[in-house]
Amino acid sequence: MQRLGQYLLGDSSQPENTYGRFAEQILLAEGLMGFTRVDLAEGPLPDLQPGDLLLVTRCLLRRAQAEAILEAVTRGVGAVFLQPQQLIAERLGFAPACRVVYPGYVSACKGTPACELPLQTHLPIPCYDRPEGGTAWQTIAQACDAEWQQAGHPAVVKGRLGHGAVVLFFYDLAEAVARIRFGKPDLGGYVTNGHWAWPHALDLFMNHTDERVAHLPQADLHAQLLASALTDVAPHPLARLWYYEEAAHRTAGVFESDGDTSTPEQFRTLAAALERRNAAATFYLMKETRLSEEDVRALRARGHAFGPHVDPCGRDEELYFAVPDALGEETALFRERFGAVAPRVSPTLQCHYAPWPGYMSMLPAHVENGYRLLFAYMPSPLGLWGKYMCGSGRPMKFFDRDGALHDCWQQPILVYDDLSLTEFLRDRAEEACSIIDAAVTAALDRNHTTTPILSHPVSFCTYSSPVIEHCFDRLHDAGMPIYSGDQWLRFLDRRAAVCIAQQRNEQGELVCEISCLQGRIPVMVPAAAAPQVTVNGKAARGGIESRFGAQWRFIQLDSEEHGHDPRIVVGG
Repeated sequence: MQRLGQYLLGDSSQPENTYGRFAEQILLAEGLMGFTRVDLAEGPLPDLQPGDLLLVTRCLLRRAQAEAILEAVTRGVGAVFLQPQQLIAERLGFAPACRVVYPGYVSACKGTPACELPLQTHLPIPCYDRPEGGTAWQTIAQACDAEWQQAGHPAVVKGRLGHGAVVLFFYDLAEAVARIRFGKPDLGGYVTNGHWAWPHALDLFMNHTDERVAHLPQADLHAQLLASALTDVAPHPLARLWYYEEAAHRTAGVFESDGDTSTPEQFRTLAAALERRNAAATFYLMKETRLSEEDVRALRARGHAFGPHVDPCGRDEELYFAVPDALGEETALFRERFGAVAPRVSPTLQCHYAPWPGYMSMLPAHVENGYRLLFAYMPSPLGLWGKYMCGSGRPMKFFDRDGALHDCWQQPILVYDDLSLTEFLRDRAEEACSIIDAAVTAALDRNHTTTPILSHPVSFCTYSSPVIEHCFDRLHDAGMPIYSGDQWLRFLDRRAAVCIAQQRNEQGELVCEISCLQGRIPVMVPAAAAPQVTVNGKAARGGIESRFGAQWRFIQLDSEEHGHDPRIVVGG
């Protein structure tokens, strides 16, 4: 067997590499589950062999290290560099133009993912002049300025080097994704939104999300561009997990509900609307909820989950202290009241009024109280409603500007009802449904991002049901699942635990060793490289699907049928 190594290279001792570890989260989000992280602060370069794949995050290599990597590429290694140092660029023939485009936008060329409109980076993009003559470099994306004028310099290029291939991203894609998703750290704790008088996650996005491209999941598109580059330069067919449980799932709804002052009948009405679409809710209950223990027991038996609707704003205390105090006290009170009928407190959360003081300073308190997926990031009531304030509908784990990774998923909201939206959802329902249609159609056909939805039972029953049910129907009629917050978190954790190790056997066939499989999920490989596929020696189930402008063979895995460690063989 020839092991086909996949390495994620960085140097944690360097401030330039702060977002190097976040690149690993991007790989996992894109289903690239086979990369081994190598930290040059702790050890040497890996022993790179022909057939290996290398992603070099933004860091400063010593000259000998840079030469060793490029020499390995000439022998058959595939390499992708995120914001390569000038030494690497010059070694490959690119001449520094001694300027940057800031803030830089990335305009992907036709035929590549993310080619609709220029994407934000919030970062400077160093300008390099292409080599004259010699190795031909293909431009994957151009650098643009804030007016979308091309700078005359590439943002992403691909070329051959000996027996290997290399892609250069002239910007730190990992940091760009983090900045798009999590907003401006310097605005943490300020009230900037003009709608609510207390800090929200929304406040981190003042003059941040370019409304010209707010309808695009920009962070997801950057990530897909990286995954495409890695697939292109990999010396072997690169196997990855799909985003969802079935190949036919091109998006998924994720539903949560703030109970607020809703009546038991309003809870039941919203629950029944979901059940008609084979869906369930995670309901968050106020301390003063009108639901009785018997009401909760009955709804839980129908598949719905429950947790506290923590209310830090209702305390006579500075929010910085009120949030952790309320998390601890109200979680304990919920367990005390509902523990007999809802023994599992939801590990997902939406706080009442969605306060978010600071940038990520409240995350440790959430994790300490058992919360691992937060619906705190909601777009502004009108300007970005139904669009992607965070550049994504999909979840990723919170990553702080000091390089700390929190074991908690950020799940942005796309569609929601709220008292501030009463007139819009009641009087302009047709417009709201049109916005939903555009987002769901694009998710189904192109970007495959998730569709997260929040509805209050009282809002649903008094003014928002035409819009919210339209969103349910768009997903259900297309055959897409709608998860409760709890169901979604369980799937995310199962998916994130899967590993894929790739090898070649003596017959030259690609062998994918899957480990830690739980439940159902498809593996996908480039269709041209997979005319015959077996799982554990039997013909694989799954067909060929078009995704990201290419053809992929989907291999449906199920731990009940294939075990937790199935073996896939891809042959010719």
